[in-house]
Amino acid sequence: MDIYHTIIAVILCHLFGDYVLQNDFIAKTKGENPYHLFVHCALYCLPFLVVFGYTWQIIVVFLSHLCVDSAKARYGVISYTTDQVIHYCICLLYLFN
Repeated sequence: MDIYHTIIAVILCHLFGDYVLQNDFIAKTKGENPYHLFVHCALYCLPFLVVFGYTWQIIVVFLSHLCVDSAKARYGVISYTTDQVIHYCICLLYLFN
C-alpha cells in the first residue's frame, strides 16, 4: 500500500472506529465505567486490525486510545480537539511499517 492509500486508510479507520462503532451509550458512559472505556478502545482498534492486520502499532493505538480517552472522558483534562489531534498523531505510526 503506498503512502497516500495508507493515509486515507488510517483516516477512515480512525473515523469508523471512533464514531461509527461507538454508540451513544458507550460515548456517555466510557468516562464513568472502565469496562465501557475498554470496549470502546477495543472497537476503535477493530478497523485497524481488519485493514492492517495484527501489528505492533495496534498495541500502541489501543493503549494510547485508552489513556487519551480516559484523560478526556473520565478526568476532563484535555479537550475534544486535543483528543483528536493526539489520536491522529498516534495513527501516523501506520506510516512506519
